[in-house]
Order: sequence, then structure tokens, then C-alpha cells
Amino acid sequence: MFNLFGKHICPIGVDLGSGFLRISQIGFNGRGPYLHAAAIAARPQDIEPQSPAWQRWAIDAIRDLIKTGGFKGKSIITALPSDDLFIDQIKVPRGVMDKLDEAVASRVQKKLPFAPNEAIIVSVPLEVGQTKGGEVDVIVMAAQREKVDRHLAIYEKAGLEIGGMSVWPIALINSYRRFFCRRKNEQDRIVILMDIGTRHCNVVIARGGELLFARVIPTGYVHLSQGQMVQRLTAEIDACCRYFETIAGKVPIERLLLLAGRNVDKSICDKMAELAQKMQIPAQVGDVLSAIDVNPDSDCMVDRRNVNVDWATAFGLSLEGAGKN
Repeated sequence: MFNLFGKHICPIGVDLGSGFLRISQIGFNGRGPYLHAAAIAARPQDIEPQSPAWQRWAIDAIRDLIKTGGFKGKSIITALPSDDLFIDQIKVPRGVMDKLDEAVASRVQKKLPFAPNEAIIVSVPLEVGQTKGGEVDVIVMAAQREKVDRHLAIYEKAGLEIGGMSVWPIALINSYRRFFCRRKNEQDRIVILMDIGTRHCNVVIARGGELLFARVIPTGYVHLSQGQMVQRLTAEIDACCRYFETIAGKVPIERLLLLAGRNVDKSICDKMAELAQKMQIPAQVGDVLSAIDVNPDSDCMVDRRNVNVDWATAFGLSLEGAGKN
């Protein structure tokens, strides 16, 4: 439990994506969470993501922001960028659950974009809509060991302590639970979360803190000015919803939440509202920066009045380490 009579500072959450570096640190006091510190840096346009130049920029940028941003401590929680995390959903016989890792590895090895012997694989069995017999749906998340090591080396060279590595679906759920799922009757509702980044849209379906579905759609803000790309993104999200309904049986999605800054493009909001209307569910834009108090004594380097970048992953990573500090 958090100390109700004093402050508790979470580890630093570091979201290093293809377009932005976002660093945040959330604290708790007797009144609830507050933003202790936050800082952001945009990737220089002449530097390719994942390149050696990008790694050098990331090391220097992280070191500078941590030093000047008023962050406490050096312990961080991070996650791999969407580009580096393979996600799939498969079915396995219920009878192999005691050897789930072996069963999953044999079924996804041909789908992996890297050699199976180079993979770090995590499996999440799902029970939503399942019966006692037959097959079990499993979310599979995998990463290439070399990319994990390269990513961790960035933080080590920046002089930070790696308190843990999470994944972006869990980080989004952490932010959702803390800021947009506070009422008791909302804990059992199934929600679809959307987080639009520079080059991707990350989609999560969850129930309270339970991950039920995750997918990366390769359409982000850099594409949405191109003709029918907003319509295409909406169609992809609709397909995710329909796929989930096929595996969940009669368990419906009851809410749509677009995790975005307050200056999110109106055309995107309009299309999300149309999709929600089609599904006959409520829709909401969730801006985590607007949902949290800022420590008045901090040197927060984020202007909350003019925000078009979403902080849900960075906040969720800091919250992930709430019990580790």
C-alpha cells in the first residue's frame, strides 16, 4: 500500500518510440497520484530510428532530460518500441497448458520476423469467452534478444538503473485503470484502448487490469494526412473488434477510449465517434496529462496547454513500478 501520510515516488517511466522520447515520474500522496516530473524530446528528422546515430542520440537525450528534469533517483521501467515487439493471438489445446511455452513456440516460429532461437517469448492465456474444454486463446509477445540487449544498453550507458522491462499493452492498461477506470462498476466492463503514435496505432482490449487482446496497426500520425488513411485506420480497428467478438463469444465491448493529447486531430475523433456509434457504445478521448495534478514544486518540462503527444505509455510504465520502489 502507498504511504498515506507521506509521498511515494514511483520509478521513472521511459517511453522511447520512433518519433519521441517521453520520460515521466508519478508520485502518490494522501490525495492520490500527481506528476512529479516529465520531459520530452523529438527525434531529429535526419536520424533513422534504430540506427547507431539514433542510439547515440537516445543516450545523450535521456541523460540530459533526467539531469535537468527534476527526476528522483535513477531507477527506470521501460518497454520495447512497437517496432520491436511481435504480437500474435493463437489457439492451443487446453491439454497442453502445463507445457504452454513449448506449445506456443512451435506454433509461432514460422510467423516470427526473426529466428526462433533468437526469441524471448511471453505467453498470456485468456479465459474470456472460454469453455472448460477445447482450445484456449493465448496472446503471444516476442522480441529478438539482440534488440532487447541493445535497448537495455541505451539506459545503462545513460547511467540509469533498469528496474524492469514491461510491454506497451500493460503500460496502456495501467494508465487506463488509474485515470479512466475508477468506478467499481467499470472494473468488469470490456474496453478498447487506442494509442496513436508517430508510425503506429497500438490497440488493446482489456477488462479492468486484464489484457484480452493487443495488436499494432502500422498507421500513425505521419500517414493520417494521406487521403483515406483515417478511414483505413478506422476499418482496421473495427476488424480488431470483430475478431475479438468471435473469440469472446457473447462478451461485448462496452466502451471505446482514444488515449490522446487534448489537441488530437478532429477528423480522428470524428471517425472514432462514428465507430463507437456503429458499435452502440460510448466513446471518450482520454488525456492522461489532463487527468493528473502536477507537482507545483517540480521542473515539469511539459506544457499541458498545447499537447498533441500522448503520455499514456510513459505514465503506465512509471505506474508499473509503483510497488518496486
